[in-house]
Amino acid sequence: MDSTLAHCLIFRVHYTLVFLSTQTFRHIHVKYFAPKTSVLDVFDESTEKEIKESNNLNELVAIYTETQTKVKEYEETKSNKEIEVHERQAVEPYKSDYKARQAIANWEEYNYQILKLRFYWCCGLVSIIIGCLLYVKIDMWIGMVGLITGFSEMIFWTCPTFIGVFGSRVEFERLLKNKLIFSLLAWLILISIWFFLYKIKGKDRKIV
Repeated sequence: MDSTLAHCLIFRVHYTLVFLSTQTFRHIHVKYFAPKTSVLDVFDESTEKEIKESNNLNELVAIYTETQTKVKEYEETKSNKEIEVHERQAVEPYKSDYKARQAIANWEEYNYQILKLRFYWCCGLVSIIIGCLLYVKIDMWIGMVGLITGFSEMIFWTCPTFIGVFGSRVEFERLLKNKLIFSLLAWLILISIWFFLYKIKGKDRKIV
């Protein structure tokens, strides 16, 4: 193997291992060790408690349907105070209605993130498989392109989620679980490929 290619490949492997390892450790910490409750939870209003305790999207929709009914009843009563649009998030019944709507939006966003994670991770896996074949059978440099592209996709889509946890934690926990699993799989694939290529091209890997 060309010395430049060997150095480049070793650098990429180390670089990828660092990213996968650090973000996997973070996923483990957030899922199993980070606090999930607060002493302030006892001060939550009833709608907030219902949102946090909800286990699926249908329950959130039911909560939102109820808050919508309260908003309509409030607006149909002529004696009620007219509330400006920019002030409604802090005043009931609009406050609870906004929180329920936001919880649904967050749930759907987490679900969308899970779908994208699985799709692009699989795209990365396909790229890695093609890269390995090209690396062994045709050209090492071209094969490296496939490997780097594949692992870059895996690293990007399994990176920590910085979306705040608002509403129910169920879908957020599911997203976190998916990222943890796919991070570990990517880490194992990287190690396996490294040893596989080392075995196939072992003699060529000696750097002078």
